[in-house]
Amino acid sequence: MTPFTFNMAWRETRSAWRHFVYFLVCIAIGVGALTGVSLFGAEVEKTVNQEARGLLGGDLEIRLSRPISPQGQAILESLSPRGISLTHVSELIAMVARTDSSTSGQPTQIVELKAVGPEYPLYGTVRLEPQGKLAELLGQQSGRCQDQATFGVVVQESLLIKMGLRIGDCLKIGQGFFGIVAMVRTEPDRMANAFSLGPRVLMSREGLHAAELVKVGSRVRERYLVKIPSDLSADPLLYELRGRLESDAARVSGYKDAQPQLKQFLDQLTRYLGLIGLTALFIGGLGVATSVHAFVREKLTTIAVLKTIGADSPTIIWTYALQAMMLGLAGSMIGLAIGILLQQGLPWIIAALMVSDLLDQLGLAEGGMGISLVPLVKGLALGLLSTLLFTLWPLLTIREVKPARIFRREIVPMAPAISQNMRQWWNTWREVDRGKAITSIGIGLGLALLSMWQAGSWKVGALFIAAFTGAVLLLGLAACVLLRALTRWPRPDLLIFRQALGNVLRPGSQAVSITIAIGIGVMVVTTVSLVERSLLAQVGENRPTDAPTFFFIDIQPDQTEEFLRLMHQQTNDQAPRLTPLVRSRLASIKGQPIRLEALSEAEEQKERSEAKKEQRKKWYLTREYVLTFLQELPKDNKVVAGEWWKPGQSFTKPLISIEEEAAAQLGLMVGDTMEVDIQGVPVTGEVGSIRKVEWGNFSTNFYMIFSPGSLDGAPHTYVATVHVSPSEEVAVQQAVVTTFPNVTAINMGDMLNSFARVLDRLSLAIRAVALFCVLSGCFVMAAALAATRYRRLYESVILKALGATRMVIAQSFAVEYALLGALGGLLGTVLASVLSWVVLETVFDLSWSLQLGVLASGCAATMILTVLVGFFSTYRILGQPPLAVLRHE
Repeated sequence: MTPFTFNMAWRETRSAWRHFVYFLVCIAIGVGALTGVSLFGAEVEKTVNQEARGLLGGDLEIRLSRPISPQGQAILESLSPRGISLTHVSELIAMVARTDSSTSGQPTQIVELKAVGPEYPLYGTVRLEPQGKLAELLGQQSGRCQDQATFGVVVQESLLIKMGLRIGDCLKIGQGFFGIVAMVRTEPDRMANAFSLGPRVLMSREGLHAAELVKVGSRVRERYLVKIPSDLSADPLLYELRGRLESDAARVSGYKDAQPQLKQFLDQLTRYLGLIGLTALFIGGLGVATSVHAFVREKLTTIAVLKTIGADSPTIIWTYALQAMMLGLAGSMIGLAIGILLQQGLPWIIAALMVSDLLDQLGLAEGGMGISLVPLVKGLALGLLSTLLFTLWPLLTIREVKPARIFRREIVPMAPAISQNMRQWWNTWREVDRGKAITSIGIGLGLALLSMWQAGSWKVGALFIAAFTGAVLLLGLAACVLLRALTRWPRPDLLIFRQALGNVLRPGSQAVSITIAIGIGVMVVTTVSLVERSLLAQVGENRPTDAPTFFFIDIQPDQTEEFLRLMHQQTNDQAPRLTPLVRSRLASIKGQPIRLEALSEAEEQKERSEAKKEQRKKWYLTREYVLTFLQELPKDNKVVAGEWWKPGQSFTKPLISIEEEAAAQLGLMVGDTMEVDIQGVPVTGEVGSIRKVEWGNFSTNFYMIFSPGSLDGAPHTYVATVHVSPSEEVAVQQAVVTTFPNVTAINMGDMLNSFARVLDRLSLAIRAVALFCVLSGCFVMAAALAATRYRRLYESVILKALGATRMVIAQSFAVEYALLGALGGLLGTVLASVLSWVVLETVFDLSWSLQLGVLASGCAATMILTVLVGFFSTYRILGQPPLAVLRHE
């Protein structure tokens, strides 16, 4: 580049910066969305890595789904002489009840109970209100409840609100009474989940023993948190414990793998939101191209003069490309500032999805979010590269400018018009401009590489750019077809409609680019709404009429008769269903033992990179299975191979009916053998049938069902499904909790409401970023209208000179903008319907239904928005006097 190029670019930018306001805004919005999401993801990832030990609760975590064996306990006790600290944590679901019936609020409530040892927490801090030492608060409290010594508990504030309690009141948990001594704000090791069965309650291990909640077969998650001296490495002990505790089916993990669900959720969410931000940037790129095209048209005389005095086309193109990059740099810098602001607000939206206070748990609430340099550099680079790619094509028209035509002031198109006679495609191919063809390929490859860079995966990036390109092509093609159809439509007699239709259909109206920009934004936002509504309809509205109201879990075998008697007294459901549950793990398949071998760090990395199919198979091999033994085939189960056992059939060996997906993943067929481990006791059976299970029928469903008598003597509990009327729910739940303190009541209505709230919050977070796409589309429209501002000004003064009032012209503009909005909204909602169908069928495996209300509201909102954007872009034209304009002609 020569000094002339820089000087010319700077002078043009300084003198004509007002022409590029929409250019700057389009780049700033896209870069802002991308940068905000990237900053949030980078900061959370850095914080999670820094706080890994606190999020796990120790250097190592040993997790079991059943009480540890005496041999395993001896192994853990042998760690103490080596200077290794250990604390025991038990987590389970339980019911709490008020002891004072005079207060308002719910009499009973399901809670997530956590019993901790005196050493807890080994890392991090439990934040309480009022502050105090956790071990002392959870210890025995003299005379707090009914004048007897009780243990203390700390609870989440939501429990106090729901039950109408306050600090100092008493609770009944299981067989014991507990005094509320404080509220828990944050726990360092609480799993960051979006869904919770109830508020958190913390108690001591002595308190858990006093409550008598843990029975044989109870569902309890046992965690042993390990703290290692600073001079020792955690990895050798990790592999040692994995090998020594293999017989207990213990899962041993290190702090480097803390909160895997949180990491996976945030990684997927930030990747998805980042791609939406990239969509906003690409939509803004259309506005950039429109602004550059309009600027080049205004500079035809300048370009002609430059060519006349010896400047060649490449020099002029590089000059204006440099100018565009300077403007892109300015827009990107503004976008970085927007991204920093978005970063401060996005965490609060994401934190609202979690049942725990995620910001406090990560230590981000007090000091706020930090700013990482890498996302800022990446956002700046994406903004500049996108600017370059989207300005190349309109700048190529500079080569076609003929100075002689400009000097003769002839009105000619910048590109030769296509003959109305259809040419043979091979003749057209021979006349293709090679420069434009190479530039088009370069732009396409550049956008694809940007997508892959942002997505962090070439597969995801390629899929995104393919989907984006397909959406642009479909929208453009559909817009051309509809506009062609409108040209054959009879012209309306009313001046307002005739003028509006003419403005949309005339050459250079930018109707197609406006439709594409608006349509993509509408498609993204509407797709989110359609998927959300479909999920809620599938879960809520399609709930079977005979679906149970309650699931009562952890019913002991000696409580079944009394439980049935209580249900007959309290409800109209004369046949509550009791199903036995036995917890187990796979021990062998076809005689081949299943072993959880200790892996090195390199092997773990290799496993993480395995194909999804292999990971799914491993999940089936290593997960815990809840078994049952039944005489009759469960509701909505269909045998697809083998046969179900007959009534009164005698069995020489245990038969197993297995779900078809599990059978496929485990490689099992009818006649194969498998062995399960039930708390250390092996039970071998033969696959007698394979079933297809309808998992969404709100009933108790199982992967494996054993034949009657196969599991006699195995430790088991029962789950009961009961259907009651809404007016009976509170009374039934209270009666069960009072009579059976160890039984937990799960209300399906409450669970569905919780699911709906989580889904609503998640869709809100996605829509918040998706609105950047809509904003980009609006500014693309504003840029297109600005490009035709002089033509509109000229037409409006001509109409005024002929007697048209300002109101008539304003109404004509309004109809034109509404027509553009209707076109973009209609095509966007149609594509949204197709995309939501693909998502529901392929991702969620759910049926799709037409949501006319969502589509109509999306289309109407688009029309209103385009009318407002168009009005604010062109309202100044209405006040221009005709004489001042016509004097220049």
